Amino acid sequence: MQKLQDHGGSGVVTLPRDELQKDDVLDDGEIPDEQHLDVERMGRRTYVVRIPEDDGTLPELTRCDFVERLAAQRALDLDARRFVPQAD
Repeated sequence: MQKLQDHGGSGVVTLPRDELQKDDVLDDGEIPDEQHLDVERMGRRTYVVRIPEDDGTLPELTRCDFVERLAAQRALDLDARRFVPQAD
């Protein structure tokens, strides 16, 4: 778990180098000087950080493995509730 730090009144958190390496963010093993990030508040205490593609576009949240798993689980849950036998 990362620690939230104060940086001039804004909250700052680090991203593990190994994870950045997996996503090909590092430039010759170093963090690029001009790497921009998008931080979006999704809800209470929930944020998503996205790193733009080389062309500047942000990865679609709906194409994220985690979001796809959540959507699939939600669909299964709704489907299961639809077929629950009702008591007479």
